[in-house]
Order: sequence, then C-alpha cells, then structure tokens
Amino acid sequence: MIPCPVCGKELNVVTALYDTPYFGKILLTSINCQCGFRHSDSFSAEIKDPVRFRLEINSQTLFSKVVRSTSGTVRIPELGLTMEPGPASQGFITNVEGILMRFQEIVEMAKRWNSDSDEAVRKCDLILDRLKGAMEGRETLTLILEDPYGNSTIIDDRVFMERLSQNEARDLKTGITVIDITGEDYLRDIINGGSQN
Repeated sequence: MIPCPVCGKELNVVTALYDTPYFGKILLTSINCQCGFRHSDSFSAEIKDPVRFRLEINSQTLFSKVVRSTSGTVRIPELGLTMEPGPASQGFITNVEGILMRFQEIVEMAKRWNSDSDEAVRKCDLILDRLKGAMEGRETLTLILEDPYGNSTIIDDRVFMERLSQNEARDLKTGITVIDITGEDYLRDIINGGSQN
C-alpha cells in the first residue's frame, strides 16, 4: 500500500511501458486518490552506457536535433552555462537553437533577479550577447550533452561522442528521486509490461 500524501488513504497506481523513438523504453505512471490528489510522471526504463556528446555550435549546426532525457546535463563551457537535471526534470527534443533560447531565458531571468548589481547585469549582458551571436552565426560555441544513463543524444554527423568513465558518470546529477517500494514482483511486473492498480 502506498498512502496518499494528502489524506493517507491508499493510492491508485497505474503504470504502462512504451517503446519510444530516441528515448527507448519509457515507464509512464499515473497516481490518484479519491480525495482528488493526482500525479503523473515518466521515467526512462533503460540504462545504457554513460555518454558525452560534443558539438560545435555554428550556423550549420543550429538546427541539429538535441534529445535530452530526464538525466541529461547540457553545458556551454565557454559561457559557464550548465543545465542539470533535478527532481522535476523533464526530457525534451529540440534543436541547438532551442537550447540556446532556453539558456537565454534563464540568463534574462538571472539578470532581472540581480538588477541591483551592476556587475551581475554586465555579466548577464555579455552572456546574452554571445548567445545571440551564436544564434546569428557570428559566434562559435561548444554544446556538451552528458548522460550517465546514455538516454540523451545529439543527432548530427559532426557530433563527437565518447563514453564517460564510471567516475565521470558518478559525478553527474541524475534528477532521479528514489521511491522505496518493497516487493520485487511488483517492480518485475512493471518492467515486463504489466500494470498495477
């Protein structure tokens, strides 16, 4: 029995396993209670070799596809920018330009939050200018995508891919929250495609 965090009654748990392009097997879960509490989530059900992708950002690679799983870390080292997974991390499929736009939104928010600091505003403006330059093809940057579970990728013939060492993979955040549910049979049923109510 899994108790509801709101009322304490038993939760209704439904799971389904789907095979999806790029992400592989995905476990979808839906949890609800008579009191109205609801929660849905998706998890990668596969673990592959830890991997790092490196791609030069230029006018020819702006539209290269980027598949980031919930455990993927995205970096632009020249600007000191890092997007790490957290407990509410979601996977997404975008392109390199989309990654630059996500970072742009984050830096613009940081600039607003630190508007009372001239130094912080200046640093944000420099980063924003370089991001804009990359989107316009005037600036060359590096995109790094790392995944300790190997479920992320960059789709481009010019991408450099390498396996991460176990130490490198261990140092990455995964974004996974571990919920201890006892009962090997329950977990085996989920992984083998069964569903639990």
